[in-house]
Amino acid sequence: MSSHVVVNECDDTVKGEVEAYWAKKLPRLHKLLVPYRPDLQEIRLTVSCHRQTSRRSWYEVRGVIHLPTGSLAAAADDEDPRAAVDRVADTLVAEIKRHKERVRKEYVYKRKTRSRDELSAAGPLLDGHAAGGRREDFFGLLRPLLRFLRDRARRELRVLERAGKLHRGEVTVTDLLDEVLARAWQRFRDRPKHLSLDLWLTDLLHEALEELVKQEPRPHASLEEKPREDRPDEARREDDQEWWVEVLGEEETVRLEDLIPDPGGTDVWDQLEAEEQQNRLLSLLGELPAARRQAFLLHALEDYDPAEIAMLQDRPESEVRADIEAARQMLKDRLLAGGHAEDAGKPATSPTGGRELTSA
Repeated sequence: MSSHVVVNECDDTVKGEVEAYWAKKLPRLHKLLVPYRPDLQEIRLTVSCHRQTSRRSWYEVRGVIHLPTGSLAAAADDEDPRAAVDRVADTLVAEIKRHKERVRKEYVYKRKTRSRDELSAAGPLLDGHAAGGRREDFFGLLRPLLRFLRDRARRELRVLERAGKLHRGEVTVTDLLDEVLARAWQRFRDRPKHLSLDLWLTDLLHEALEELVKQEPRPHASLEEKPREDRPDEARREDDQEWWVEVLGEEETVRLEDLIPDPGGTDVWDQLEAEEQQNRLLSLLGELPAARRQAFLLHALEDYDPAEIAMLQDRPESEVRADIEAARQMLKDRLLAGGHAEDAGKPATSPTGGRELTSA
C-alpha cells in the first residue's frame, strides 16, 4: 500500500500532530480495503493551512484513495485540523463501502448474463446430445458451463456443515456438481421450458442438497483425522473465480455488507477476525429454513429478481419477497442481540463531501 501525507503552509508542530492523528485513522480504512492487493492501493491526504489572523488559522483537508476499480475523494474544512481529518476519514469509509457494492453488483450482473448467454447458446446442442443418447458429449459440453454453480454449491455446503446437517468433508463441491450433471442428463428432455437453464440447474442443485440432508445415517470422519485434501479436479480454476478474486485478488466470502445494506457494524464486530465474521454469518444463515435461505442468498449475493426466484421455487412472488425480508431482519436482530450491529432505530449520520472521481 502506498500512503502519503502532504502538509502545506503549516508549522512543524501542526504537521506532526496531523500525521500522527491520520496514522490512527488509517487502520479503519485498511480493513475495508483488504480485498484489494496492497500494491494496487494508494491513499493520499493533503492538509493546507490558511491564516485568518496572526492567531487564528483554518485547515483545508483533502483525502483521495486510488484503487484499480476507481478513485474516491473526500474534503473538509475546519479551524481544528483533527476535526477536519475526522470528517474526511468518515466520508472515505462510506465512499469505500458504496464503491465496493457498486463494483460487486456490476460484476454479478455481468457474470449472470454471461452464464445465461453461454447456456442459451449451448441449449440446442445439449438437446441434440440428449435426444441422441450421447452421454459423454452431453457431459463434456455442460460440465464447464456449471462453473456459475461452484460458489453457490460451496456456500451451501459450508452452511450445512456449520449447522451440523452434513459432516465436514462428507460431500465436496465436485461431488455435488457431478450429481447435478447426472440429474440434468436424466431429465434434460423433460425439463420445464418456462425456466431458463441456469434456474433449472440451480433447482437441481437445491434438490440434491435437500436429499443429502435427509439421508441417515451417514458415514463421517473422526474429529481427530486430518481433513481430506481437495482432489486435483476440485482446485479452483481461473475461470471459477468470483469478482473479488478476478478484480481484487481475494477469495469468495459471505460479507455483512453484501447481506445487509448499511449494517452499522459495531466495534465488537469490526474487531473479529475475518474468519470469525464469516463463521458467524454462516451459522446464522444455517438457522434459516432452506427455501428462505436460498431465496435470500440468490437475491442478496447473486442479484436474482424475486420473480425469478419464485419461478425457481414454484411459489408466489409475494411469499419470496416476504422470505427475503424476513431473512434480512433475522440477521439484523441476531447481530444486534450479539452486540455486532447498531440499533436500527438509532439516527444515522450521513457523511457529506465525498465523491467518486472515476469508475473502472
